[in-house]
Amino acid sequence: QAYPGGDLVLGYIGRGGFFGEMSLLGEGIRTASCIAMDHVEAVQIRIAEFQEMTKRFPEVDRLLREAARQREEQNRGRVTTVQDIPVDSFLAQGLLEAQSLLILDLERCTRCDQCVRACADAHDGVSRLIRDGLRWDKYLVATSCRHCKDPLCMVGCPVGSIRRRNSLEIIIEDWCIGCGLCASNCPYGNINMHPFDVQVEDLANPGKKIASVRTKATACNLCLDQGEPSCVYACPHDAAHRVNPREFFAERVSAGDALRVTQDQAQSNAGSRGR
Repeated sequence: QAYPGGDLVLGYIGRGGFFGEMSLLGEGIRTASCIAMDHVEAVQIRIAEFQEMTKRFPEVDRLLREAARQREEQNRGRVTTVQDIPVDSFLAQGLLEAQSLLILDLERCTRCDQCVRACADAHDGVSRLIRDGLRWDKYLVATSCRHCKDPLCMVGCPVGSIRRRNSLEIIIEDWCIGCGLCASNCPYGNINMHPFDVQVEDLANPGKKIASVRTKATACNLCLDQGEPSCVYACPHDAAHRVNPREFFAERVSAGDALRVTQDQAQSNAGSRGR
């Protein structure tokens, strides 16, 4: 919604959600814009069909009006820090395109780097996270693979070494040839090329091996073979968390609304006592 200083994010609509009901149930005036964060399939319901549906099914009409009422109340209360982030910033950062973000609570984090060391210990001495990145409110979005819903990194790999597992996590297989295309394609800088010391066949002396250096792409694999990300497990201050960005932001938007209501009630009570 337009607001001094830029557009404000009022909310997020996921699969099965709907929008536009407030305009159809009211005076037909659009109060906000919807922006697709990914590929979207939407069903359009025309005004006449919508009116016929609500007329034939009063319960649907009641539920829609209740949803519209709640949405209006939430929108009026969206004055917290969470909502002071322009839409363009969300689009540029791609936070909502992720399936998993590594979030650090900066009020808990002591910068001990235990998370970085734990990651390196779990991956042959090479950390797959950098304790730096985007800042949002009191949180840091660390530089680590986001396991995007539409992963550009997978496009064009000549040997198919970067792929999804059945649970949609993105992994890089051992047969990576180190071409660097996936790292170039990642718009968030979360894939790095790293040299590894390896033993290879000595072509001049069959049956023998010699030391060599092989470059491979590295990215966070969520420590799938360990059951929990090592960085999260090792944090002594409970500051590191792997989160679903939609759920994470939605919870904090709701918390901001609840805080706003509590503050308003407190001010109202104080005013009553003063009178």
